[in-house]
Amino acid sequence: MNLLDAIALLGATPESSPELVRANYHELMRQHHPDVASLNSTSTSVSLDPAILTQAYAVFVAEFSKAEAQFASNTDLRQKSDPQIRHSIPTVEANHDGDTIWIDAPPDEAYQRLLDAAACLGGIGHVDRAHELLEVIVRFEDGPSCSVLMTLQGRAYGTDVFCEIESIEALPAPPLAPVLDELVSLLKSPPKASAL
Repeated sequence: MNLLDAIALLGATPESSPELVRANYHELMRQHHPDVASLNSTSTSVSLDPAILTQAYAVFVAEFSKAEAQFASNTDLRQKSDPQIRHSIPTVEANHDGDTIWIDAPPDEAYQRLLDAAACLGGIGHVDRAHELLEVIVRFEDGPSCSVLMTLQGRAYGTDVFCEIESIEALPAPPLAPVLDELVSLLKSPPKASAL
């Protein structure tokens, strides 16, 4: 798939901003992914294969990253690789849109920060760095214990964390947004000092 095909599939144009392409990708995934698509959708509606959407977005990200790398100056590259500068950055930017957290950090750093934040939020249920999966068990006041499953996906300028919540008791799961609000708040606080 070439870049123009990928952009067209994602409902954008070559002039579209990366933020718009990302937003379109997320919206299309919500509409067409079998795990999150509405159960009320009609059988006559056109369904896009989520794997094709993911491939299109990966093509866009790869091409955009190449273009941005061509414009990076040597000074910028030295600053990013200088350990003193990297360790002086105490916080990370993060936000969420209701079911996806965006972390302004590469996947390895985002995973570690997310693991630290999740440990403050509840009990860690499962850690799988190889597949970029993380599960935390949270207990709601006057509510059920729930599993929050997080899947990380590295992007050109940060990491997306797709989140799902499921009750592990007989009660229905509460909304995910308060959990993500707390995780984002924890992510934005300074990282803990490493005990090496």
